[in-house]
Amino acid sequence: MQLAFLGTGNCAGIPVYGCDCQVCSDSRNNPELKRGSLCARINTGGQTILIDAGIPYLGEICPADKIDAILLSHYHIDHVMGLFPMRWGVRDKQIAVLGPDDPDGCADLHKHNGIFDFSRTLQPFETVRIADLEVTTVALNHSRPSLGFCLSTADARLAWLADTSGLPTETLQFLQSFQPEIIILDCTFPPLEQAHKSHNDINAALAIHENVGPYQTYLAHIDHTLDLWLRKNPDALPENVHVARDFMTLSL
Repeated sequence: MQLAFLGTGNCAGIPVYGCDCQVCSDSRNNPELKRGSLCARINTGGQTILIDAGIPYLGEICPADKIDAILLSHYHIDHVMGLFPMRWGVRDKQIAVLGPDDPDGCADLHKHNGIFDFSRTLQPFETVRIADLEVTTVALNHSRPSLGFCLSTADARLAWLADTSGLPTETLQFLQSFQPEIIILDCTFPPLEQAHKSHNDINAALAIHENVGPYQTYLAHIDHTLDLWLRKNPDALPENVHVARDFMTLSL
């Protein structure tokens, strides 16, 4: 299993419009510091699957004949924006888009779906198979129906957990049993005095990492304030916790 991050930021991205903090200023001169909305491409040898689809240029880097399915964690715009132009594309067979049962969807995606098939919805703790990839959904704590994805092949296990504020008890218990080798985890903010209702700060993310116990955790859905805090606190992360970057590739 191979995962390539296509974006690692939150909805604002980096640089943030109108912001002159050091992180945003530096990213305007160094493309490697930019962050698009969190999404990724997974290859297993048998197929290519996208997880979330928020970057607007998604269709430019994911050819229509190379996508076998799309997993959507939820229908906020920063996780589906790339689908709006792609839906008017040309393809012999529709692409299955699997996500939570959220009748409102996002704008008119469901009504004018084009090359996408949104007919299959997923419930928490449901398991589906996509060729050689087994996908089990888990519940997340977010402001609208949202799913995490536990992905496994014969020899690899990975959990995708964005967007969430902490984890429901049942989800934590499932992850402890699933024992993922790698977790991709929402870590939007630096330490907060009060927990955010929809996203993890660094303390909440590290608590999840410790409670689940994966080999590696990659922090994602990153706000510019977290990037700035990490610059000032370079030793804040354990050795097996990393900050994801756009176009970083992981191999399991």
